[in-house]
Amino acid sequence: MQAKAPFAIIIDSDPGVALSLRYLFTVICGLSCEVCLTKDEADALFDHSAAPEIVIVGRMAGRAALLAHLSAVLPSFLLAIDREESPQEAEDAFLAGADDVVRYPFSLRALALRLRARIGMLDTAQGRAILQDRSNWNSGAYIAQHANLTAAEAQIAHILMSRNGEIVTRDELSYAIDDRPWDYGDRKFDVHIAKIRKKLTQVFGAHVTVTTVRSVGYELRLDRAALEQLLAA
Repeated sequence: MQAKAPFAIIIDSDPGVALSLRYLFTVICGLSCEVCLTKDEADALFDHSAAPEIVIVGRMAGRAALLAHLSAVLPSFLLAIDREESPQEAEDAFLAGADDVVRYPFSLRALALRLRARIGMLDTAQGRAILQDRSNWNSGAYIAQHANLTAAEAQIAHILMSRNGEIVTRDELSYAIDDRPWDYGDRKFDVHIAKIRKKLTQVFGAHVTVTTVRSVGYELRLDRAALEQLLAA
């Protein structure tokens, strides 16, 4: 019996791009997503789950053949990433069976809006509210990608970033992530915060700081001017 399909499957040999896209689907949009860095990983995943809503194919040896195969066997929406590595890259992707092609680098928010127009992603009241919020799309993805945050860590970091400079209580985190009140004595968030703090400090130093406010919660502060320079580089 096949497992329930994730909303999106990303196939890209570039882990940076794959992590950024995973951040878009799992953290910002709250959708399920699987990442495959090789064709073999993707084949194994397709063998054990139903067809996802969307498959994104990025840098990959034999990409045209992979797109042609997926187009023939899956009902999923196929999106290819064009890196301009050859003048005909986008044309070849369409000829191989891609439903759409997006050029890298791209804005995560623009990609989300594109997918709403093409497949109805986030076409709900909550989804429209997410899309209307312009904050933290690029900086959040940059931070999650370069600090190599896990999906769970990135989700917590995204909530803290959206409240930049404000204290977020453990109860608020628990409702946002687990849809239930925080149980006193549960140290799950303390463990995640310790790992997030270590990773962010290693990569960004004082530009991104996470503070534990004793008996209350956590506070994240961004040096936005410095981060904007990094994002523009």
